[in-house]
Parts: sequence; C-alpha cells; structure tokens
Amino acid sequence: MLLTIYYFLARMFRFLPKTKKLHLLDMSATFFVPINNHYICDDLIDISNQKREPALYSWLNNLDKGSILFDIGTSYGQESSLASSLTEKNVTVFGFDCSLYQSHFCALNRRLNGNRFRFIFAAIGAKSGDLITIKANSDSHIPALHKKNVPYEYEVMSLALDDFAVSHNIQPTHLKIDVDGAEFEVLKGAKKILQSPALKEVFIEIDNENIAIIDFMASLGFKSEWQVEKEFNVDILFSKSA
Repeated sequence: MLLTIYYFLARMFRFLPKTKKLHLLDMSATFFVPINNHYICDDLIDISNQKREPALYSWLNNLDKGSILFDIGTSYGQESSLASSLTEKNVTVFGFDCSLYQSHFCALNRRLNGNRFRFIFAAIGAKSGDLITIKANSDSHIPALHKKNVPYEYEVMSLALDDFAVSHNIQPTHLKIDVDGAEFEVLKGAKKILQSPALKEVFIEIDNENIAIIDFMASLGFKSEWQVEKEFNVDILFSKSA
C-alpha cells in the first residue's frame, strides 16, 4: 500500500512546475524546485520576498563592474546563480562546496542558468590535498517522505583558496564565506588572497563560537562595514581599511 502511494505521488509530481524564475533587484536566475524539499522551496520564497538575508543580496547586487567573486559555501547555488546574472557588469563567479546533497542541486541550477558560473566540488580549508570526512544526516534538508535521521559519511578532497587562485591565475575581488563553523580553516588557506590589493571586500557568516574572526580580520587591516546579528551567528561585511 505504501509503495502504491509513493508511486501515485511520484506520478503526480511530474505535472507540477519544476523550475522557478526569480527576479531580485537587478539580478535574476532560474532554479530547479524540488517540490518535496522544504528547505529549498521555503528558501526561494524568502529570497524573492527579500526576507532572507537582504543585506547579503543587496551587497551582491551592488558588486563593482569586473568583480570576481569566490562563493565559498555555495549550497544549492542561490548566490552564485544570482550574482552571475550581472552580465552587464561582467561579474565572474566561482562557487565552492562540499555538501554532496546540495551540490547536486547547485550543478542543476548552474546548467539552468547557462553554466555562467564555475562550480568546484571541494572542501575549502587550510591546505590542499587532504581527504576530509564529511558526516551528514538524511534529516538535513531531505524530503519529508524519506526516512529521517539516517547518518552517512563520505570523503572529499580539501582545497586551499590560495592554491586555486595560483593554479588558475586569478585573484578574487570579493569573498563570500558561509561554511557553518569552518570559517577559520577557509581563511587560513587564503592568506595570500587576504593580503592581495585586488581583494576589496569579504562577507562572512560567523558562527558564535568563531567570533574571534572579527579581531583576526582587523589584524589583517579589515574593518567592519556592517553586521547583522542572528540567533546562532552574525553576518559581517569586511572591507580593507584605508
């Protein structure tokens, strides 16, 4: 009986919309909508209504002409897809993520938007070449129809941003870092980028236990332009002090 219900629902879902065109400020992108994934569906609604991190999206919308954005913690590609739509400004976007589940949707959204941003599946960290074990749980953003709380793990190669920049002969002008507690590891692997005169601004979602990052960035000559306090973390935009 249960298999029959699943089959019926699967057949029904085939006739429902699978993509959504989102317009936000000067940006626009098309997204794959997994209708049984509450996280992505709700997230896209909040973004379109400017209820989800409006300061972040305003910052992306106002990127300078010719900007090169490294989007670390790409998730399902929401920021990369939107920022890369600023084609009149010739904005270039490189996305990085190590979530096996979210990266699947990121790759689909990249394809839906003409492959206009690059996506690299890797664990951004302090150095390159290590095998990092990622532990996850099926209850994290998984459709409600699936069995919950099934833990699983996999390994992914680490990559330092400095190594990536050198090997591809590119210097980012902007960094967006949202890595759920691994902020320091990302920054350790980006020492040369942080010292580069090409870098203008760094957006970081900082978990409460990593609040010392504010002092760390100040020691490198960065100042806070604005910050948004949230329950478990804070969004801060850093720029280089004059």
